[in-house]
Amino acid sequence: MPCARSTLNRNGYMMKKWILMLCLVSAGAAHAENWQSLGGSDQAELSIDVDSIKESKGIREAWAIWNFKEARPNNDTSFPTLKSYKDMHQYNCKDQTLKLTREIIYAENDGKGDSRDHSDALKNMQFVKPKPLSVAEAMVQAVCDYKIADVKK
Repeated sequence: MPCARSTLNRNGYMMKKWILMLCLVSAGAAHAENWQSLGGSDQAELSIDVDSIKESKGIREAWAIWNFKEARPNNDTSFPTLKSYKDMHQYNCKDQTLKLTREIIYAENDGKGDSRDHSDALKNMQFVKPKPLSVAEAMVQAVCDYKIADVKK
């Protein structure tokens, strides 16, 4: 009987060790998202992930997500419709300009389901000044006005 108990204790210890390792790996891989709505309509809503706002050398970047009430057509025959997409923009707050650097489309709302990364098509994008009172101008204002928490060293 002592052998069986010894094996059980060893197996129980190993199982706890594996569970702990899986939890640590899962926690490290996750990016906390904090979506704040910029507004919407009866057809779509735009939100910014304020936890993704970072600044380097005077340029900010942030993820935005569009969620659509109805599926929208897409030009890719292998991915005919989408219900949301996430965009990464860079923002030059001094010049009040932005440029699109990444775009990922999703089959479901909230960036869920099957996805396609269309970022390769954006390699030559340039910073542009948004039109007054446009959605892009609201994005520039929201990201550039956002107070990024000081990082303690």
